[in-house]
Amino acid sequence: MTNFFFILPMFMFLVGTWIYISKRKHLMNMLISLEYIVLATFLLIMLITFTVGLETYVSLIFLVASVCEGSLGVGMMVGMVRSHGSDYISSFSVLKC
Repeated sequence: MTNFFFILPMFMFLVGTWIYISKRKHLMNMLISLEYIVLATFLLIMLITFTVGLETYVSLIFLVASVCEGSLGVGMMVGMVRSHGSDYISSFSVLKC
């Protein structure tokens, strides 16, 4: 039963990575899949710290970093929607001024 709890976050991580790769043209889907990957990683960190018996301060620092990553991604998406009209990656070109 314990192995299932370690296999589940790894499966979640792989599913999130697959969704991230397959939905690479739409920025909102990419951000949601990145948050899903962060959630799977957080779950794995919590399981490891509970199993080994360590303090869970590392998970708090990880959550702070993931919230900063999420807010930065949403800020970039809002800027892209305001400047280009949509959040499709294909509408964004480096050569446009």
